[in-house]
Amino acid sequence: MSEENKKDPKPQIIPLPNGPYYHFTDFTPKEIDGIINSKGEKISNLKGTALCRCGASDNKPFCVGAHGQIGFSDRKETKGHLDKRDNYIGKEVTIHDNRGICSHVGFCTDNLPSVFKLGQEPWIDPDGASKDEIIETIKKCPSGALSYSENGEECRDQDREPMVTVSKDGPYFVTGGIEIVGHTKRAEEVSEEHCTLCRCGSSKNKPFCDGTHWLIGFEDNKN
Repeated sequence: MSEENKKDPKPQIIPLPNGPYYHFTDFTPKEIDGIINSKGEKISNLKGTALCRCGASDNKPFCVGAHGQIGFSDRKETKGHLDKRDNYIGKEVTIHDNRGICSHVGFCTDNLPSVFKLGQEPWIDPDGASKDEIIETIKKCPSGALSYSENGEECRDQDREPMVTVSKDGPYFVTGGIEIVGHTKRAEEVSEEHCTLCRCGSSKNKPFCDGTHWLIGFEDNKN
């Protein structure tokens, strides 16, 4: 067996039907204390972490079963008509933008308003700042809505360790190529390395964030 095949699989996130996200980082079964089978043998199982995605847990980011109490539904309500890319061609860099997967966290408009112009059309000016400033800002985009091309070559992925970050009053920032099990990638030209997952419970594009947390005033005072 090659060294590559011996490597542990990347972590996975499994959105359970009308329930939490199960986050698995270790695929080696572990013995569970306090449980034995009829033969007196200890029982092993995978261990994961249940993360709230209904928005109602009082122990965020962890699930406490509130999804059942509030009748949480993971139904996807968007038809995906915005899930396409627009290209903004500049002198040194081309900016690619997919409004259909934007989580509206605002890193682009807050950090580089000379390029990302909130409330204007066209809302992106690819010559509004230096190439390095634009690239640095696009790399902060958590959802994968923004990417860029330089000298005809597109850059949309980064080399980061797998990580789930609980953002302040917003979605889960998922980086490092963690697989979202059971959900195909949105558009063809979408990063395999990062995405944002809804945790307010109200996105119309579940399990992905669509910025609704901002509209409904979602708050998490613990994280």
